[in-house]
Order: sequence, then C-alpha cells, then structure tokens
Amino acid sequence: MVIGINTAFNSRKRRDSVRATWMPQVEERKKLEDEKGIVIRFVIGHSSTSGGILDRAIEAEENLHGDFLRLNHVEGYLELSAKTKTYFSTAVALWDADFYVKVDDDVHVNLATLGLSLSMHRMKPRVYIGCMKSGPVLAQKGVKYHEPEYWKFGEVGNKYFRHATGQLYAISQDLATYISTNQK
Repeated sequence: MVIGINTAFNSRKRRDSVRATWMPQVEERKKLEDEKGIVIRFVIGHSSTSGGILDRAIEAEENLHGDFLRLNHVEGYLELSAKTKTYFSTAVALWDADFYVKVDDDVHVNLATLGLSLSMHRMKPRVYIGCMKSGPVLAQKGVKYHEPEYWKFGEVGNKYFRHATGQLYAISQDLATYISTNQK
C-alpha cells in the first residue's frame, strides 16, 4: 500500500508528531518499503510563488527526512480535491500497490490494523473503503460547508452520495488508475 499523508506548509508540528509516533524513519521506512511494500510519504504541492520561502522550507525538511512526495500542484484550501486527485494519479504512476491511502496529517494510523483491514479486500475489484457517510446538501449561503453548486446534487434537501470522510480512506489500484486515466 501507498500511504499519502496530506499536509500543508504550516503543519510542521503535525508532521513531527507523525514522525515521532507511527511513521518509521529513514532506514526503518526503507525496510518497510522493501520488505512489506508499504510506502509512506507526506504529500504536498508547491506554493503559488514557486521557489519561495515556503517551498525552500519543505525542501530543507525533505533533505533532512526524505519523506515527501512533491506534487505538480499549487497548494490552497480550495484546491484540496484537486490535490487528492493529483496524489492518486502521481502515486499510481510511481508505485505498484494494491491500495492507495489518503490520510490527513492530524490522524495517527496503526499500520498493522490498516494493513490487516485492507488485506481482507485484496481480491475485490474497485475497493473504496473508509468511514462512509452521507448527508444533506448544504444549499443555504453563509452556512459552514455551503455547497455553491448544490444543484448538481438535485433539489435542496437531497443527500450527498455515500462517500468516505476525508480523514482517512483507501482505494484499490484499479480505482487509482481510473482517476489517473480520467483526471481531466
């Protein structure tokens, strides 16, 4: 499996917490990749001012830890869906894995439990697994998480399709490949 940990420029403390707890460091991480096929990387794009202080800080951190996957993507809160799409497309091009996992940098993962959970789905096609939910489409302006294009989901009051919450979810290789092939 490939685990992409979504992070932001200002999340150094979160990254350090992940490194200090569940993410193996340098040689142990390399051993995990070679022996178990588990790849773990912090996922981040670039700042809008390429080569600026934010990018240089990430490059320095990368030189120290070697645990980033830099995306061809400009970071921004309103670009999180595009970042996730770019992550899956990039990861499936770089690594051959059964599953591609997206996790936020404030989530602490039990690797053994995650691996065991995913292994039960290895032989199934088109796996999309996580904490699944649905809920009403928020059409009212000014409400937190307002959906400006609510009409795409039907009339006001309709529910979003069933989907995994964003903190942690996994997709199978065939779905990651589909995203990569159809990303435009």
